[in-house]
Amino acid sequence: MARSPARVLSVKSIESLSPHMKRVILTGESLSDFPSGQASAYVKLVFDNPAMPEKPLQRSYTVVSSDQRAQHLTIDFAVHCYNSDQGPAARWLEGANIGDPVLVSGPGPTKLVDLEADWFVMTGDLTALPAIRANIEILPAHAKGYAVLEIPHQDDQQAMALEASSIPEGMEIIWVINPHPGQQKELLRDALANLPHLPGSPYLWAASELNAVLEIRNWVNRESLAPRSSRYISSYWQLGLPDEAHKVQKRERLTE
Repeated sequence: MARSPARVLSVKSIESLSPHMKRVILTGESLSDFPSGQASAYVKLVFDNPAMPEKPLQRSYTVVSSDQRAQHLTIDFAVHCYNSDQGPAARWLEGANIGDPVLVSGPGPTKLVDLEADWFVMTGDLTALPAIRANIEILPAHAKGYAVLEIPHQDDQQAMALEASSIPEGMEIIWVINPHPGQQKELLRDALANLPHLPGSPYLWAASELNAVLEIRNWVNRESLAPRSSRYISSYWQLGLPDEAHKVQKRERLTE
């Protein structure tokens, strides 16, 4: 099947949610057929590649929300803390102004928990917060479990931006502060290992830096916490590597 052409959108607004998260709302008439219900799915932003003009660079970002009628697409960007060399998306965001154009393709599939699970474990760093937020928002009121969230600074809790009424009483939010993202790969794994298990079968949702999620995956396998059918484990980036190299490592190491 041929890929749909990228949508030409423009920047409607840019807002700082926290020290390390910015929200960008994109707009354009081509969003009139953007499918509804895509929170937690990803889109790809397309950028020029000076080294290989015939092969544009693409970067994946989670859909926060979309509105066909208003022709809005909302994306949250983790900034200022992930890899020392700025990639094309970070450079674009740093210089972006209202009205600037950007090409966007997608969306890809949503990344949602199985609501039939007995309880839930969600974990990730700042890059995963938009998807985790989308998952928490769809949980039934009786849901139980944990969301273990790694952020660079306590003020980044603001980036979660959840209404208190949308968090089930039985879901505990646990914040893990790591001012050096990508280092201390065991932090999330250790936090998960210290959680009491609840009755029944859980669904595990995890996304973070590659080495951190490998620690989580290996722990989950050792503990037999959740079979493959009851988990989503993915890496969204890798310390010290550009996205293209990370994807190679992800295929080789996370699917083995």
